Amino acid sequence: MKTCFVDTWAYIALANRRDAGHQIALEVDQFLADDGWTLATSDWVLDETVTQLHLLAGARVVMKFLDDLDAQLGARQLMLLNVSTLRFDAAIRQFRKLAPKVPRLSLTDCTSFSLMTELEVRWAFTADKHFYSAGPRIGPLVSQVDGAFTFRAPVS
Repeated sequence: MKTCFVDTWAYIALANRRDAGHQIALEVDQFLADDGWTLATSDWVLDETVTQLHLLAGARVVMKFLDDLDAQLGARQLMLLNVSTLRFDAAIRQFRKLAPKVPRLSLTDCTSFSLMTELEVRWAFTADKHFYSAGPRIGPLVSQVDGAFTFRAPVS
């Protein structure tokens, strides 16, 4: 099964038409759907997404996001992963290892890295540069250089 982890960056770019990454996020989303990828995310990513969307785009946008999320979950188009106590402990270890070298790293990112490592998920639907710090077996699908986004199609 080809699985791609969906990060907060992707959800915000997809939901917020004013986001600089909106167009490329739509292209990546369509590619993943057309190519038969299974999508996965975590409860922590959704918490971060809802909070940021509400701040950046307002209640109307976040309510639509939640409706779309409910539809995806109901149709089993998205695997929702729970950050259990064991996964949280692994994320804390990851954070302690990376934080001294990686500025502005979030614990949510580390929960994502830990989940991806545990489940052997190679690709993340994100342009978050922190995913380059997660190790050689994890890679973001989108990169941003000088404001320009580039999509790198995943190899299954």
